[in-house]
Parts: sequence; structure tokens; C-alpha cells
Amino acid sequence: MKRANKPRIASLLILHLGILIYSVSAVFMKTASGFPPFSPRFFLFYGLSLLALFLYALVWQQTLRRFPLGSAYINRSASAVWSLLFGLLFFSETITIKHLAGILVILAGMFMVVRDDE
Repeated sequence: MKRANKPRIASLLILHLGILIYSVSAVFMKTASGFPPFSPRFFLFYGLSLLALFLYALVWQQTLRRFPLGSAYINRSASAVWSLLFGLLFFSETITIKHLAGILVILAGMFMVVRDDE
């Protein structure tokens, strides 16, 4: 690996950390929906979701300094991968062959865009 690629890899890792945070906010929102509205647990998980979205917004703004908007936005589709994984882990949702095929298409598209940007 070339030395010049290290800052780009670090920037991609930061971008995907932000995307992970964005996906976690959906987990908090879905968890909040399982509690009665205006209950303490509802507010706790809803508040955690808002906090996660705030952190994501900070990371996203920093990402846009390092990447063109199109490149950053195509990487945001990785949230579908995280959502599928979180659905399986936290909500016992099933993963079908169609889900896996969709994820492969998303990852292939992301790879082509990122590779084309280099």
C-alpha cells in the first residue's frame, strides 16, 4: 500500500464510522417505538437516537471536507448493510437471499465509485 493512500483510508474509516452511528440511531428509534409514548424509556431511546444523529451530522460535515458529495453519499448506502445486521442481532429479523443479493449490489457499487475516485 502506498503511503499517500493512508490519509484516504483514514478518511474512509471516519466516514464509515459516521455511517455506523447513523445506523445505530435507527436501532434506538425502533427500540423507542416499543415503549408507550411519553414514557421514560421512550424518551431515553428517542434522546439517544437524536444524540446519534447529532454525532453523525458532525462526522458527515467533516467528511464533506475530504470527499466530493457524490462519493460521500454513495458510501452512505453502507447503512443498509448495518441496518440488516442490526435487525438480525437486536430484533431477530431474518435475512433472505434477496437481502444478501441486494447488499452485494450495494457493496459492488460502492467499491466501483470509491475505486473510480482514486
